[in-house]
Amino acid sequence: MTSRYYFYLSYGHSVRLRADDRPDTDHWAGQLFNELSAEVAKLVKVDPVTPVGYYDDLVNPMTDWKSTLSGVLSVTDVFVALYSPGYFNKSWPLRERASFTGRFGDAAAAEQFVLPVLWVPWPRWEHEAERAAALRLGARVPEYAEEGLQAMARLAMYRRQYRTVVQRLAKDIVAAAAIAPRPAPPAVAIDEIEIEPARSTEIQFTVGVLAPSRTDRPSGRTAAPYGPTPRSWNPYRGVQKFPVAEYVANVAERLGQPARIADRATDLSHLGDGAALVLIDPWLAGTTAGRQRLRELAERLPAWATVLLVADHEDPEYATRGARLHQAVTATLTAAGVALSRITLIVDIARLVDRLPSIIDTACTVYRKNAPVFLPKGADRALPRIAGGEGSDA
Repeated sequence: MTSRYYFYLSYGHSVRLRADDRPDTDHWAGQLFNELSAEVAKLVKVDPVTPVGYYDDLVNPMTDWKSTLSGVLSVTDVFVALYSPGYFNKSWPLRERASFTGRFGDAAAAEQFVLPVLWVPWPRWEHEAERAAALRLGARVPEYAEEGLQAMARLAMYRRQYRTVVQRLAKDIVAAAAIAPRPAPPAVAIDEIEIEPARSTEIQFTVGVLAPSRTDRPSGRTAAPYGPTPRSWNPYRGVQKFPVAEYVANVAERLGQPARIADRATDLSHLGDGAALVLIDPWLAGTTAGRQRLRELAERLPAWATVLLVADHEDPEYATRGARLHQAVTATLTAAGVALSRITLIVDIARLVDRLPSIIDTACTVYRKNAPVFLPKGADRALPRIAGGEGSDA
């Protein structure tokens, strides 16, 4: 990591509809980041390849996002927030902002180092203070207030106005960075921040884990992928430094879903509380106790939950036993009534990284379509009747 960044770019991630999709918000945020970096580098007279800014697309997928970004925010002078309806409806960007502003002790001190941008307009009566602050950047550029900077980036007819706003933003970054405190106070760890979005569209996302621990792995299985608990399991230890369940939970949170990890029988009983994705190590089927855990899972698995069998085809033991065991897992689950269409096999970390956002989005969509609707206590369960018609007194 560099010793200092002039700015950090924060935005609300889009939902991916396909594994190979890169949604508009993510694409145009990336373009703005590159153009803004070039402008800042020019103003401070450094080589264009010198990192002057950061945004979370630069985080290596194999690392812990929360830890990395907490470190980045600790050495960043200015926080650039791309405000949109999605920004305020997701906890992840709000937690990034709170992590940064928490460095300064009070809101007034932090305000001069937070530069808001009207990225996508929203109704005037919502988040009025944030809207007024974001509009200051586009003074005398009417298209900015009407369309927002993302639309200006997309449309060639606004290219001149877009460049004006980007150059103005770069100058504001450099000016604010010049008075940033030295040494920079550390950011509050993102893990320690709990924020309720202004109008939450989030649902609880549970990452279930069924894997052996180091002490109860199958006979002859290497201990390297395992730890003291099932949630410590890391099948891709050669390229990823932290457990696969932590990685999945991080991705879910970046997509706007509060995530928790469940790896004990008591925790797994809460899979029905929201969207659920269950990660299974095929080696679980290598012991009698493991096969029993699979049967118990199948009995309590809600109809909307997705199952992901995760293995590493480069593991020398996969070819000899792992492939057969993943078939045993599938057979156990389907025999207990879990549809084959709900079970996905991933045996390559690159494929996991590529497909995971769409898998998470699909799991949330399936939950919204299939989860039971609970009436409030005391609600009338009788369906309403329409007055009038034959036999009516109306």
